[in-house]
Amino acid sequence: MSASLSSKNTLVSSIISGILSLLIFAILRFCSDWFNGSQINVLVGGYLFSWLFILSLTCVSNAEMVIFGRDFQAKLVPEIVFCLTLTVAAAGLVHRVCATTSFVFSLLGLYFINRISTKYYSNAAAAVDVPVKKGGKKFK
Repeated sequence: MSASLSSKNTLVSSIISGILSLLIFAILRFCSDWFNGSQINVLVGGYLFSWLFILSLTCVSNAEMVIFGRDFQAKLVPEIVFCLTLTVAAAGLVHRVCATTSFVFSLLGLYFINRISTKYYSNAAAAVDVPVKKGGKKFK
């Protein structure tokens, strides 16, 4: 796969995940009265807002990969904390308990995304034999 084709795929993925995250936010904000009905509705709302987190993190990460290069990775402090804060604040606009359940579901989703990413994209470092000096002399 050429570099320009993978860059186009990353850009398209960023645009689609951005549009889907805005769509999820608009739908959940428009139907915010539904979350005041029962406890299961609040849990479903938190779960749906966790998808907002996953999609917004995908959008931000892919946009950074297009701008900064293919090897750029999302870090905890700028990207993940920003998207998590944005998601919890958006869920808090709908219902307070939605914000809490969204936080928990988002961390759970982040854990599984990290496991999948580590499985498919990690580069195993080759073991290097280091010669060990046999003797009692110390290096100065």
